[in-house]
Parts: sequence; C-alpha cells; structure tokens
Amino acid sequence: MSSYKAKAFILRAYHLGEFDRILKMYSQNFGVLSGVAKGARRTKSRFGARVSLFNLVDLEMSRGRTLDIITQAEIMESFKNIPADFHKFVFCDLIAKIVLKTQTASSDPCQGLFKLIYVCFRAIDASVGQNGGDLKKIMCFFMARFLAVTGYSPLLDTCSKCNAELSRSYSGKSIPFSVSLGGILCPKCGPYAQKDTLLPVKGLQFIESLFCETIEHIRNQTADSYVLDQAFQFLEKCIIYHTDCRLSNHQYLKKIDL
Repeated sequence: MSSYKAKAFILRAYHLGEFDRILKMYSQNFGVLSGVAKGARRTKSRFGARVSLFNLVDLEMSRGRTLDIITQAEIMESFKNIPADFHKFVFCDLIAKIVLKTQTASSDPCQGLFKLIYVCFRAIDASVGQNGGDLKKIMCFFMARFLAVTGYSPLLDTCSKCNAELSRSYSGKSIPFSVSLGGILCPKCGPYAQKDTLLPVKGLQFIESLFCETIEHIRNQTADSYVLDQAFQFLEKCIIYHTDCRLSNHQYLKKIDL
C-alpha cells in the first residue's frame, strides 16, 4: 500500500537538513515506525507542535524509498506537563530508550506495550510536584510490566533453580536472586547468587505488587528510597540480561539525584 494510517507515540526526534525532522515512534498496529515530518522545524509549520516528543498522534503516512513521509498528523493526547518538567522528561526519555533499544521495525507490534506506554506517560504527566519517588515508582511499574509483556517475567514465588515453593515468611533480611536463572532463589540454592544480587524483603514485596496491582495502587504504596533503588536495579538487570539492551538508567538517575 502507498499510504497508511497509524496511532503512535513520538519517542525520538532528529534534525534532517535545515527544516525537516526524522521521528522514531511506537505505534499501535505497526510497532516501531520511522518517518519524516517535512518542514516540522519551520516557525509556521503545521507539524511543529503536533509532532512534539511524547505526544500520542494520529498519523497519515506515505511510503518512501528509504523513509516514510508523514503527510498528516493530529494530536490525540498531548502530555503538556512532561516537556515543562525536567524530571518528568527524564523518566519518559528512559521509557523511550528502553522501547527503541529493544523493539525494531521488524518486531511484531505489541498491543500490551502500546497500552503500557500510554498508562505510564499519563501517570508521569499527572504526577504532582518534585516527587522523584513517585516518578521512580512509575518507572519501576513500567519495567516490571515491560518484562511481563515481552515474556520475561522473573520467578518470584518459586526457586528459579530447583522450583521449590518459597516461603512468604523469610527468615533473613535479604533474598538472593539470579538474573541468569530467571528469578528468586531458595536458601539452599542461594549460594549460586552473586554477591550483588540480594533483594531486601520489602523490595521483593514491592516488586511482586508491580506485576499484579494497578499503577494507581503502586503510586499510593509507601516505599522508602532504598527499597525503590533496589527494585529499580533488579528490574534493570533483568531487562539488560534478557534483551541485551545496555542500559545505565540507575547510574544516570543517581547523577541527577533521583
């Protein structure tokens, strides 16, 4: 077909020539898309504001030799608070980074991933005040559900080495896990975990809730900064191992005191 329509999130934008812009997007029915918005950088461009980062847009596109051309764009939802807030922008940029580093133009579209991006962008946009903890909870929710929709959910209720049922009354303060084996380890298999792969009990409980509770419930949970940091690192390690996506999100957040 020479032209098609797509609903998509704008995740990346690059300059092309003097006035054009290349957009990387994640769409509902086609997955990752790349397209050129001609004249988008002109002052009076009809595309300018419509194809801003993180907008959800309804596009009409025509096939090109190397890149498809965006011929029409209408805003379906604009998350206006995100570009105006550095911290919100950072977390949306991390989401975009994970999506674009793990999904390609040849990947099958994932309705669950499209919905997940929408839920998290809305939550980040609605987050009130300079609340880094709230934003980090949303990011942890994204990473956990990303693992779920891509088929890499970690084992949290049985030992990932011997399949033994794990007791909910953990005797120690920390629980060993193995990213390579796929999840938590029982006390007998614990020595197979590396030194830096220990989760505090509260961290595990928080991670378990990420896979079964709504994002509203997660945001209302009480979780201190240490628990959030440990959960974030655990989920990031899982994504890195299973997708070979070389992330450094946690280190970056530390640099900007988040």
